[in-house]
Amino acid sequence: MGPGRGGGYCRPVRIAWLGVIAALAAVAHADPPRMLKGPYLQDLAPTSITVMWQLDHAAPARVVVDGPGGSRTVEFAAARVGEATIDRLAPSSRYRYRVEVAGRSWTGEFATAPELGADVPFSFIVMGDTRNDGDAHRRVIERIAQEVPDFVLGTGDMVDDGSRQEEWQQFFDIESPLLRDNVYFPAVGNHDRQGRGRTADSYRALFSVPENGDAERYYAFSYAAARFLVLDSNEYSFALTDQTAWLERELIAARQDPAVRHVFVVMHHPPFSISLHGGNRELRERWTPLFETYQATAVFSGHDHVYERAEHNAIHYFVSGGAGAPLYPRRPHPDPVDLGAVKKFERTFHFLRVTVTGSRVEVTGVRSDGTVIETTAWSDGASRAAPAEPAAPEVAAAGAVPQSAAAAPPGAELAPPPEPAPGSLVWFGLGGVGLLLAAAVVVVRTLRR
Repeated sequence: MGPGRGGGYCRPVRIAWLGVIAALAAVAHADPPRMLKGPYLQDLAPTSITVMWQLDHAAPARVVVDGPGGSRTVEFAAARVGEATIDRLAPSSRYRYRVEVAGRSWTGEFATAPELGADVPFSFIVMGDTRNDGDAHRRVIERIAQEVPDFVLGTGDMVDDGSRQEEWQQFFDIESPLLRDNVYFPAVGNHDRQGRGRTADSYRALFSVPENGDAERYYAFSYAAARFLVLDSNEYSFALTDQTAWLERELIAARQDPAVRHVFVVMHHPPFSISLHGGNRELRERWTPLFETYQATAVFSGHDHVYERAEHNAIHYFVSGGAGAPLYPRRPHPDPVDLGAVKKFERTFHFLRVTVTGSRVEVTGVRSDGTVIETTAWSDGASRAAPAEPAAPEVAAAGAVPQSAAAAPPGAELAPPPEPAPGSLVWFGLGGVGLLLAAAVVVVRTLRR
């Protein structure tokens, strides 16, 4: 195949030459390549998965996958950041894999997702705000490693400054034992986008997420009978403008799809919180009405470095920001809207274990020492028929007895019970039934006349 017009080479020839040049450069390097990050797992699907890794300098690699159907080997040209998408896999099947570079190898295993719509039980982990306390982060990860989740969700702020490569290295040094065998779906936090322009270039380079959103800022994926929407709640990334239309389209599609029973939402900033940052009012105005209209199963956030459980208009909200960042206190004077929504608060390092079985959803907060904060369970659909009565949030410091409403700081008054939404089943059940009874009385009196 010869030169094309203008003396250039056609694309296959250019790619071949680039591969040869990269390979020669790797051979010329004096030292063998070192594995800096990984291998780690990304973008899980029923018939495919992505394996990623980063070397200290470019080198060719080989990925060997063993499982149903035998063994398969895929060769990759020299690169520093490797991204190997392995397809033609069997759903709900377990595989072992091996990444080989310059005579060395790193092994791991994974299980592919069930077929879409499959009514099978599954579980996942939620954690966030790992940031800069390496010891606390490591304790959380070591405890998660004792679980057997199907995948892991991150609520953002993986590092303190997303422009600093040494912080990303610390993140992967701590998480590699977990992410080698567990697929990680990250949401981008405000600290992940730090640095000049806050462009999240490192985040984009290090993670491979489904390409159904916008520039890897937000995306969606499915697992069994559940749909997951991972959002970018950072204001300066235009998350609250271009993303809203996409979010509503995804919610409509999920609720119209008979194969989707649950819809989970993941984002960094919480709509409701009584901790240091507090709830995000703009999110409450723009996105929570969509969660209510299309009945999201649960919304997971981070940003405040605590555990919180909230309910608002029958939607379940959880804050999980205690995976290594400095723990935050309770606000002395929370917004009444936040105070009315939050039912449980604890300042502790932790993660969430979420188990889905049919219509039942169970969320357990687990401290880094393995003890349980609390377990909340509901039947998706039934529990969302009516908003729960507001109650004072249970508040506990790490290792302390939960603080009651009577012990709340002065001025932190409880919000009054929220008015039921006009379109809710509570309104129909009380007001609607009352109107029907009144109409029946009028009819009977008319007939008697």
